Amino acid sequence: MIDNSAVAEGRGPGVPPPVDGPKLALPGGSASSANARTTVVVVDDHRVFAELLAESLGQAGLEVLGTVSTAAEAVRLVGVVRPAVVVLDQNLPDADGTATVHDLKRAAPGVRVLMLTSAVERTVLREALDSGCDGFITKRQGTSEVLAAIRAVCADELPVSPDMVGALVGRRRAGVPVELTQRETEVLRLLAQGLPSRQVAEALNLSVNTVRNHTQHLLTKLDAHSRLEAVAIATRLGILRAR
Repeated sequence: MIDNSAVAEGRGPGVPPPVDGPKLALPGGSASSANARTTVVVVDDHRVFAELLAESLGQAGLEVLGTVSTAAEAVRLVGVVRPAVVVLDQNLPDADGTATVHDLKRAAPGVRVLMLTSAVERTVLREALDSGCDGFITKRQGTSEVLAAIRAVCADELPVSPDMVGALVGRRRAGVPVELTQRETEVLRLLAQGLPSRQVAEALNLSVNTVRNHTQHLLTKLDAHSRLEAVAIATRLGILRAR
């Protein structure tokens, strides 16, 4: 439960806000160390679900800084406690989850947003990707899958539920071939690591405009509306594994 007075006073629920931003758990590191524990805020208007999820994540070694049920509460709390990850319901009573992602990232730059949704419709997933969320899974997934997704976004990976990937791929699932050039594949691999265009350009000794052109070609060939969607589709089609 959230201590509203604590939020109003600028302190976290039971813990002081981190001074240097969220402390991420290193891949393969021990969750028993207080300094290595990944901090999480759960946002869901189904109170029982939110509290059960928070309890399960805490038992798994994560540090849950609080649970809230509205977008406004989420933005306010995240700006105070600055967690590593926000587990965000796609449907909230005062705002759509996809519309809240930008506000969360502005309140706490660097925060990862993992979206939970009951829908696997392609339009919903594309809106989530375009909003800047770092991963999305369905509520049908168990706690272990949610935990794995949280660890994945902390490692700059893109966690996607298997049934959601199928919706993202759409007509590409019918076996329509996708032919990428070697350079496009190199750009795609770096995009899959979460690198922005400028860092991709530096890594490949290209101009930023050239990288953007390659990225646009990738979006067209993969029938994607965003870089994250392109990575999800390429992963489903085996393009990243095959090259």
